[in-house]
Amino acid sequence: KLSVFVCSNSSPSMSVICENTPELSFPELPELGVDENFGLKGSPVPPTPSPWGARFSMWSPAQKIPSTPSPIYAQSRYPAFAPCWPPMQPVAPLMAPQQIPFPCWPPAPVEPSAELVIAALMAEAEALAGIAAELSAWQAQTAQRSAQPSQAVVEQATQPGSGRWIQRAVAGGDAEVVGVVLREASQLARHKHGKDALIAVLERASKDHQRALVDVLRGEWLELSVDVHACRMVQRLMEICDDEIRLPVVAELRTHLEYLVNHKYGNHVAHRISEHCGPAALGLLLPEAALAARDLARHAYGCRVLQHLIERCPASLTEDLIATILEDQPALACHPFGNYVVQCVLKQGSVEHRWRVARAVCEHLEEYCDNKFASNVVESVVRWCPEAADLVIDAAMRSSTSLVGLSSLRYGNFVVQRLLEVRGKHRTDLVEALVSGPRLQGFGKHVQAALNKMTSK
Repeated sequence: KLSVFVCSNSSPSMSVICENTPELSFPELPELGVDENFGLKGSPVPPTPSPWGARFSMWSPAQKIPSTPSPIYAQSRYPAFAPCWPPMQPVAPLMAPQQIPFPCWPPAPVEPSAELVIAALMAEAEALAGIAAELSAWQAQTAQRSAQPSQAVVEQATQPGSGRWIQRAVAGGDAEVVGVVLREASQLARHKHGKDALIAVLERASKDHQRALVDVLRGEWLELSVDVHACRMVQRLMEICDDEIRLPVVAELRTHLEYLVNHKYGNHVAHRISEHCGPAALGLLLPEAALAARDLARHAYGCRVLQHLIERCPASLTEDLIATILEDQPALACHPFGNYVVQCVLKQGSVEHRWRVARAVCEHLEEYCDNKFASNVVESVVRWCPEAADLVIDAAMRSSTSLVGLSSLRYGNFVVQRLLEVRGKHRTDLVEALVSGPRLQGFGKHVQAALNKMTSK
């Protein structure tokens, strides 16, 4: 127990006993005449019980102060007691013991009111809001700090000559720079110089980086293919990457083939796809190409795409495409661009396809010989289908215009010259018919020169 007392000349004093405390030893207390409760000896009155429990008890100064104290000893031995002990003047009789209000601890449980609950919840909500605001500010600062290096790389990548800088970074194994370029690929691809950085990654980086670039730009390949700058990156991807890398891009573009062909930038992408991709990727384009074959064959860029599809895909895959072209072959043969598609069918198609074209040529020989573009188809029949050359010669000799008339046409004379190069009995009949006929005039002079060359040998 520890007893603490306070003395004053003008007010009552109170001593409080704190129970349940460690035992304390004061070796010099007996010399002062103090009992074990830290009260002066001669105090016959026990502690007054406290109404708040056994933890607190009070004494009145009248019960504690003896009639004959030893102030000199106390002051000399314990100077700290000097200001309050002994009293400087006689003390009047003090008041009787009284109950001094003292708060109860711990406080008794009280049912909180609704207002207190609401106030507490609002205070807690404000505290949580403050914590959330601090967290958001910290995240923003962290993102800003992490974005600073990325922004520096993007700025460098958009400068002229960024391709060479990326090439050095890739060659030096700078994975951080390559990672930033891949993350910002959507922005860089549309930039005048940023596209060069992506092209450098495609050319110098590993296949994993190429695959990562395709994945980052997934869903944007159509938009990139018709962009003035990004289309060059897409073209380069088609030129240098494997089919494994190109296949997801082609799969995304396959339903937009006609749109790409008609676009001034997208047609270059469609051309690179048809020129460099393998049968697995081109097979994805064939259904769309077969549906739009009539229009694509008449397009300046679409005719090249169809020719590449026919040349690079197996015959089993191009059957539907060639069938659609042959259905419109008489009109396509006279078209400025369609005639090239028909010639490609003669060169790459099967024997059946060649005979179908040859029979159509014989039926419209006079019309074809008088047309600048269709005359090329007639020459291709003689060149790529020698078996049908005799059939064309017979048709020329039986024509209503006569063989001399065909030789005098502006474009027909080229067909007759090509027929003179064919070896066989039918060529002999053709030469005899030309020699026995009237002298050729006009454009026929080219045929006459060829005849003179043949007879002089």
